[in-house]
Amino acid sequence: MIFIKIWKFFTGKLRMITIEGDSMSPTIKNGEFKWVDYSKKALEMLKVGDIVLFKNPFGKNLIVKRIDNIDIEKGYWMKGDNKNILESTDSETFGYVKPQNLKGKVLV
Repeated sequence: MIFIKIWKFFTGKLRMITIEGDSMSPTIKNGEFKWVDYSKKALEMLKVGDIVLFKNPFGKNLIVKRIDNIDIEKGYWMKGDNKNILESTDSETFGYVKPQNLKGKVLV
């Protein structure tokens, strides 16, 4: 298992990001560093409850949210963990996220 993580790191499939914003609080806080698994296998094995990094459907930035629902035809319904609706822009705003917008699984 550790060999796989080392391999992903050296091949660029495992990278660290800095979280900006409070939409995933209290699970992930603003300024925290998190590892993201960018491998194809990680994306193929996503399930409800996983936290993912994906391209904003309305912009160019990347967003981190939790998968709340998966619809085979529509895509992934994303929700922020922050219960304050003003702190989280999620699928309530931009709808389902298409699989091609997914970038990686956040390792919490």
